[in-house]
Amino acid sequence: MTSTPAEDKLVFDTKWFQVAARPFAGSSEPLYVINTTDFVSIIATTTDGKMILVRQFRPAVSRKSLELPSGHVEKGETPEEAARKELLEETGYVADKFEFLATASPAIGRFTNKMWTYFVPNARPTDDPKYQVEAGVELVLFNGSVRSLMLDEEFFSTVSHSALFAALAHGRVNLDKA
Repeated sequence: MTSTPAEDKLVFDTKWFQVAARPFAGSSEPLYVINTTDFVSIIATTTDGKMILVRQFRPAVSRKSLELPSGHVEKGETPEEAARKELLEETGYVADKFEFLATASPAIGRFTNKMWTYFVPNARPTDDPKYQVEAGVELVLFNGSVRSLMLDEEFFSTVSHSALFAALAHGRVNLDKA
């Protein structure tokens, strides 16, 4: 997890996140911040140009979501190592090249972690015959335009949208082409 400044007071602690009260200049009330691990988001395309997505049930919103593969950066792991691991775990795909695009703060008003975004061209299915996709995650090979994806009501994660904006800004995806 992101390190907590010494003046913070830990008020809630789980294996997934911590809530800390942080003194805030000019206020008698602290600002409550959420410390959690950094995570990665991956825009991956197959050798035939399809975008690799995942569909999974998200209990916080009580519905399925269509998303880019993503996951936590574990302690001792680099963001690129996490991206490689998450792409394989969630989709069964591997690739030689992982291009770093950007870091962003998912919610600068409360969260202390960062999102690391990678572009992965020419991903291919793993040749490991024992590999099984992570339980509860459905692989989706998307062949539409980025514009149609971003307007799809099932594709509503801010994380996925901001990662695609980074890919658009770097010219790695095209808004109106598959």
